[in-house]
Amino acid sequence: MKLLSLALLALSISASARAATLQVSPAAPQPGDIITVSVYPAAGETILGIGMAAFDTPAVKFFAKSDGSARGFVGFPFDRSGGKFPLAARVRTSRGEQVVRAVVNGRARYYPTQRINMKNRATAAKMNDKAALRAERTFVNSKMSDSFGAPLWSGDWITPTRGPGTSAYGRRRYVNGKWWGQHNGADVKAPSGAPVLASNSGRVVLSQYLPALRGNCVVLDHGCNVFSIYMHLSKREVSEGQSVRRGQRIGKVGATGFVTGAHLHWEVRVAQEPVDPNRVVATGIKF
Repeated sequence: MKLLSLALLALSISASARAATLQVSPAAPQPGDIITVSVYPAAGETILGIGMAAFDTPAVKFFAKSDGSARGFVGFPFDRSGGKFPLAARVRTSRGEQVVRAVVNGRARYYPTQRINMKNRATAAKMNDKAALRAERTFVNSKMSDSFGAPLWSGDWITPTRGPGTSAYGRRRYVNGKWWGQHNGADVKAPSGAPVLASNSGRVVLSQYLPALRGNCVVLDHGCNVFSIYMHLSKREVSEGQSVRRGQRIGKVGATGFVTGAHLHWEVRVAQEPVDPNRVVATGIKF
């Protein structure tokens, strides 16, 4: 019996020694942060595929790194409170399949409330056209379904236009007394015609006028499932399929779509999950 126990112990240690591992960073994020998820194979193993759902992302995309590991990004949604969030990934390697686990120790985040008075009745009426809003959202999300498989960005991220921030990410909004939702991005107040720059390098996956909410809108794919969105432009200066560099002018500030005045609404998303663009500028995204 003792010899059998020792054999089982040795087998357990051997299996553990060659197991893949799952790591998350930062270990204690807040809503709006980007969580980096990394899977490291055991020595001698090759990762063949990974299946993972996390928060509101049903299928996290992983990308191969030169050291043999795989990396993906997940947005921590703004409607989550603090607490422990278990993550699990099913990893298929050259030696078989296994499940790896980690825990995200989320910290709560406070969001202020903003009450907007929209005097233009025609514009305000758009918030009641749920079908048009849903169709526009579905269309924009479809443009963020096939990201380039490697980072197109490099270095620091920049705020796309100059001006004071007027509504930060996650702010709880009421329009004309009605609940509108939490703010998906950051608003920058700037005069109509002010230049709008690409936050980082990427390729244009959408450049179109969208009447229900976004007005003149540009979406950039930065690779690895990271996207940025620029809304309410007076003019779009890039075309779909075009590559752009960080700081390149892609349009001009305007007041098109669902707005009370000229400003830039700017988002950063991981897949379709909005994250805090100001934190992306502050901390960057490391692949």
